[in-house]
Amino acid sequence: MDQGRRNAERKAVGLLVKLKHTSVVSFIQEYAVNISPGGMFIRSREPQPVGTPVRFEVRIADGQRMLKGSAVVRWTRPAEDVTGPAGMGIQFTELDEASQALVDRMLRHKSDLIAAAPTAPRAPSSAAKLPSVAPVVPPMAPVPTRASSVHAIPSVAPAVTPALKPAPARPPAPVPPPPPPRPSSAVDISLDDLLAYTPAPSPEPDPFDLGPDDEYSPKAPTDFNLTDLSAAATPGPQSPAPVAARPAPTPAPVAPPAPAAMQRGSAVELELDSSEDDEPLEFARPVAGHSQRPVARKPAPALTPAPIPRPAPPSRPSVSTPVIAPSAAKPSALPPEPKTSPGQVRTVFLTPPTGEIEGKGPVIGVDLGTTNSCVAVLVNNKPTVLRSREGYNTIPSVVSLSSQAKLLVSHRAKSQVLLRPEQTIYGAKRLVGRPFDSAVVNQVRERFHYEIMPDARGRAAVRMGEHVLSLEEVQGLILRECKELAEQHLGQKVERAVVTVPAYYSEPQREAVRRAGWMAGLKVERILNEPTSAALAYGLNREMAKRVLVYDLGGGTFDATVLRIDKNVFEVLATGGDIFLGGMDFDNKLVDLLLERFLKQEKVPFQGDRVALSRVTDAAERAKVALSESNTYEVHIPMLMMDEAGRPRDMHVTLTRAEMEAACMPMVLRTLDVVGDVLLDAKMRVSDVDDILLVGGQSRMPLVREKLKEMFGRAPHAGVNTDEAVALGAALYSGAVDRVSSVVLIDVLPMTIGVAMPGGGFTRVIERNTPLPAQRSFAISTTRDNEEVMELSLFQGEDTHISANEYLGTVRLEGLPKGPKGSVRVAITLRLDSECVLHVNALEYSTRKEMKATLATRYSPEELRQRLGVARDAAQAAEERRGQDLKERSGRFWGFLKKVVGKG
Repeated sequence: MDQGRRNAERKAVGLLVKLKHTSVVSFIQEYAVNISPGGMFIRSREPQPVGTPVRFEVRIADGQRMLKGSAVVRWTRPAEDVTGPAGMGIQFTELDEASQALVDRMLRHKSDLIAAAPTAPRAPSSAAKLPSVAPVVPPMAPVPTRASSVHAIPSVAPAVTPALKPAPARPPAPVPPPPPPRPSSAVDISLDDLLAYTPAPSPEPDPFDLGPDDEYSPKAPTDFNLTDLSAAATPGPQSPAPVAARPAPTPAPVAPPAPAAMQRGSAVELELDSSEDDEPLEFARPVAGHSQRPVARKPAPALTPAPIPRPAPPSRPSVSTPVIAPSAAKPSALPPEPKTSPGQVRTVFLTPPTGEIEGKGPVIGVDLGTTNSCVAVLVNNKPTVLRSREGYNTIPSVVSLSSQAKLLVSHRAKSQVLLRPEQTIYGAKRLVGRPFDSAVVNQVRERFHYEIMPDARGRAAVRMGEHVLSLEEVQGLILRECKELAEQHLGQKVERAVVTVPAYYSEPQREAVRRAGWMAGLKVERILNEPTSAALAYGLNREMAKRVLVYDLGGGTFDATVLRIDKNVFEVLATGGDIFLGGMDFDNKLVDLLLERFLKQEKVPFQGDRVALSRVTDAAERAKVALSESNTYEVHIPMLMMDEAGRPRDMHVTLTRAEMEAACMPMVLRTLDVVGDVLLDAKMRVSDVDDILLVGGQSRMPLVREKLKEMFGRAPHAGVNTDEAVALGAALYSGAVDRVSSVVLIDVLPMTIGVAMPGGGFTRVIERNTPLPAQRSFAISTTRDNEEVMELSLFQGEDTHISANEYLGTVRLEGLPKGPKGSVRVAITLRLDSECVLHVNALEYSTRKEMKATLATRYSPEELRQRLGVARDAAQAAEERRGQDLKERSGRFWGFLKKVVGKG
């Protein structure tokens, strides 16, 4: 029987490939650089024989299908072949419509990556240049498609370039020797080779070996991927990390170099034998008479060649922010701390679930605001804002305790602001997730009517009656109110939510929001940045191609974000903001103005108590809203205070819009400064912005619109509801949580992450506005003989001194091998995934063993000063520098408040 007949009679092998990817976007980004129109390379220790027909299906972690079709094994590489990993190259014979659309989408994305990839310069280093090895895969011809009921996935690339011309198919041939490396291409280098080729450390190495200063600038990032034991190509020019291996007593043979990334035009490579955590593969039983070795899942030897590295793409899916994750747990399913844990967030009014939330049913969108929150749901693919119990489209973010010790939330709580200000909690969004003894809390804790104090974990908390209430629980009470409104509207249980936060939120604050959702019985499926969510409400499914500025001035925070919208791809180019600039600060300026006029009118300074000051604040807010519509407003507060003679004093003041705008002008100009900085980071001019979106209630102020018009030469867009846009965008995105969607969100790191140096210096590692996902690696060495434990403190911020930045935590490295000072070196990798979750990995050089690295240790500012040898006067100067701007913009209102603290 001839060969053709034998192939015709052979039954197809059923092949199911399951990958760890959590979304179609991450799948595209990892494999786009290695895709060809004709086929793919599947890594397997037991490849199928050449000529075997295959019916394959590729799925990701949540069960979504990526590719499905038929193929034929055209060539194989056995396990003993050292030129590359074992596996088989298959040629597509048939793809369904959705699979072909995905392949086309990956090809377009690959074209953009190739067009944008610069030549990678080498940083100054004494390490020898390493050769690269690229496996050669026979090119495969494009395949016919067949109809499918699955909708085609639209293009992900903002600008579509012509796909690479496929090479004609050719008969199987032996794999030729690897070609020499292309000098202009950025190649990946295995960590084994990196350690083998680098020189020995100097006798007295720097304990923090971060290389030249410019290596951690945005222009020349240095990075090697410790997860895959290979150097990952990150966006922009870069060079191998100049690290040194521990000197060996005797020469050792150099390990064979790990295979580098496949050349352009080769097939996509999938890993079948990835790890023990992967689900087992499913094969159809082979036909009798054909020998076929079963796939055995054997543990890899100690020096297995590194997997083929995949260059990191310049664009990536977003969402938010960093959340510290000591392990690789899924960020959307943040596990609660055990009830017996000493670091547990204790609750007073909420009863958190005992375990992980199952997370079934509908997903709601929540705009968790400083002064007001908003909840929306997706009904028949249309977002709908839910009304509060009182009929409003927003919910006041206020929690209060009545005189009968009854908990009040939302509008009922807001009514207590004038009656019981010391028992009414507002503005929790500004302080949630911050340590009580941090510089920011120390500067602002006396600026609220209620008492701020530490909880059992040392975080900022509030006193409510006899209880100490964590700010996470305050946020959780607001989220529970949103959850109950949604359940009432939908008529079913709600356990999942997409929650929005300011783009400039720090990593601990984002973690606190997730925990607040868990307290409320909600699984936070995604944390979206508020400007990105507003852009979704503006541009989703509108087939537009624009560069948009989102100007988000809310009740307590300000964000400015520039995005590129291309159909349903929303790419953040740069972001900036100020979490202590919002409508509350505008109100305080008007309080100053009213009290000045009161002094001028009554010839008596204000000496009222907390209730009296709350009445003035309420009148200021009403005046601000009214003066946005009219030119004058009468403020009348009868019996505001009693003078020393016991006579009542009234406030009767007429305010004009001009007076209000003069008082608020410095804060509006501050927002424009932030806008200018963001445009500079995005490398854009004002003329490059196609549209301006106003979000947040304070953006309704006529002065804001007037100044933006002066800056950009045109009026802002008026088609988005400033109060509802963020919640509507979150609801729209909730529709993409459970299914493959054409919506792609691409975000950036809002603030720089770096390490603390002895003396209090701050070394920047991952710069702000770095596209996500991202990672950077560096080396540290022991500073004492036989040192077995090392610590590394991480901060987030833009100041050159750690005292003015946010403290993230301290990485503790345990189990170091004993050795002389400087001889033990550890590679530290900080990795931010597409959810902006921060992971820390450590690898000891000489043994190449992964070490235990936990980011759970937290020290007080005083403990940090002692451990890092920070001079007290330098730390104090940095804290004062950080708080100076807050003091300047706060005016005299906080002085009045401080005087009345403690008065009944």
